[in-house]
Amino acid sequence: MTARVLQLIRKAKLPPSKAEIASELGVSLSAVSVHIDRLMQQQLVVVSHVGNSSGGRKPKQYTINKDYGWIVSIELGTSFTQVAITDFACNILISQSSFNDINEGPDAVLPHVSQFVEELLRDNSIDPKQVKGIGIGIPGPVDFQLGTPIAPPIMPGWDQYPIREFWARHYECPCYVDNDVNNMALGEHAKGLNVGVDNLIYIKIGTGIGSGVIYDGKLYRGSTGSAGDIGHFDVGNDVVCWCGNQGCLEANAGGRAVVDHARQQALAGKSEYLSSVLERNGQLTIHDLEEGLLKLDPVTVELIRQSGATIGRVIASIVNFANPSLISIGGKLSEFGDMFLAAIRQGVYQRSMPLATRNLMINKSILGKQAGLVGGAYMTIDQLILEATNEDIDSYLN
Repeated sequence: MTARVLQLIRKAKLPPSKAEIASELGVSLSAVSVHIDRLMQQQLVVVSHVGNSSGGRKPKQYTINKDYGWIVSIELGTSFTQVAITDFACNILISQSSFNDINEGPDAVLPHVSQFVEELLRDNSIDPKQVKGIGIGIPGPVDFQLGTPIAPPIMPGWDQYPIREFWARHYECPCYVDNDVNNMALGEHAKGLNVGVDNLIYIKIGTGIGSGVIYDGKLYRGSTGSAGDIGHFDVGNDVVCWCGNQGCLEANAGGRAVVDHARQQALAGKSEYLSSVLERNGQLTIHDLEEGLLKLDPVTVELIRQSGATIGRVIASIVNFANPSLISIGGKLSEFGDMFLAAIRQGVYQRSMPLATRNLMINKSILGKQAGLVGGAYMTIDQLILEATNEDIDSYLN
């Protein structure tokens, strides 16, 4: 029960009183008082403020103690790693990034990340023993219970690698691993939206395309942890995807695909801007396409519009099936701005049923680049509390 009380306080939109907690859990006020006192003694919760009286003593309202300890949140990318240190309320206090090549494999990448974390803690005078948990998001499928990647297509050499065990050799705290987009969805739901939407789908559009699903206020991972893998929806053409199939959304509209399409247009002389950049640099990047949009290069504009429209048509199928309240768009391509978002919206509204879109919002991520880091911390604290029992919550979290 102590863990349930702590979880309720943590997830409440506004700091609750003992009476509100008792009502929510369906238990007596005296029972709640016992657990609140216990959490106060362990410094896991603090009094947020004193509420208004309805005739008797003014009720105290409680919130989680953000200073209870530190969480290390890691977002592992294909070419760089972001690391954040957060407090126990998932507020990012320190955030830095470091270059790495995920293709080098875990035996090269993880020691580099570990050293980076050590330096970050040392430079900010943080005792590693005050780190309560480590949360990691990776760009591939994950067995969440084991904390291992499962056949990640863009992470050669990482299949079933014991990431949790690696961190256990360096830190005296639990480590949890999940797909990066799941963490982004959690972060957006918990902190970006302040738990204000119960059903949302967070879609990351970067080199690849993936999604995280919040259903009835909870992250939905599916039976084996692969829920939300929309990058391989068939959009009905013969473009070959890295997965071996044809017509995958990711192979047609993801960042890598858009850059490849731009290169083809440049080689064909269809865009003076793209051709000049390719000739000068020998390659094209997402940043070049962003610049092309600013310059209103017509070929670049059309490529981005086509990508958004294709993604929108796939999202329309998801909207018809799942009926979310919000589609939150994140990832590198979300930085293309209103034109890209408008193309996605048009694709969705053209192909979704009216009832499914009656109250639907399609917006850019509120947290943006911080969504995965915030979500990694939130996921970590969530698991720390869920795995604690009434009898051992004190020792488990200390």
